[in-house]
Amino acid sequence: MLYILEHTRLGFCWWDLLALIVLIVVIVAFVWKHHKIKDEQKDLEDQLSELYANDAVPIESEA
Repeated sequence: MLYILEHTRLGFCWWDLLALIVLIVVIVAFVWKHHKIKDEQKDLEDQLSELYANDAVPIESEA
């Protein structure tokens, strides 16, 4: 137990702080990529709706 207390600061090992920094970087990268993909998906859906806007067939009434 004495070894652990001598080699840690505030209950954290130095490797834990490095791992925390890496985790934060990964989370930020994931959120940024997710946001970018959502924007790209919205743009592609808009392009599809513009492409097929004139191809709609009106429904003929049977009466």
